[in-house]
Amino acid sequence: MKPARAARLSVWGRIVTAVPLGYAATSLLVMALARLLPGDRAQATVLATLLSFGIYAALIVYVFAASSARKAFFVTLALAALGGGITWLSIASGGRL
Repeated sequence: MKPARAARLSVWGRIVTAVPLGYAATSLLVMALARLLPGDRAQATVLATLLSFGIYAALIVYVFAASSARKAFFVTLALAALGGGITWLSIASGGRL
């Protein structure tokens, strides 16, 4: 594969990782965070939602700063799995942790 084509594919891979997968990972992490934060549900949800902007921005910066698009993809996927797992465990245990 030509270097220019490989570079374009890497950038497109990072864009796909950062935008839809990053958004999904951020959403799952925010759901988990809202269940883990102390206080009543409304305050925890508002705080987690406010933190989501920073989480999403940091994730996008990481995706484009990572040494490879593959590494960025798998780290983002792992973060999504972590957020989803914590949320699932919280729901399965009957409420907030």
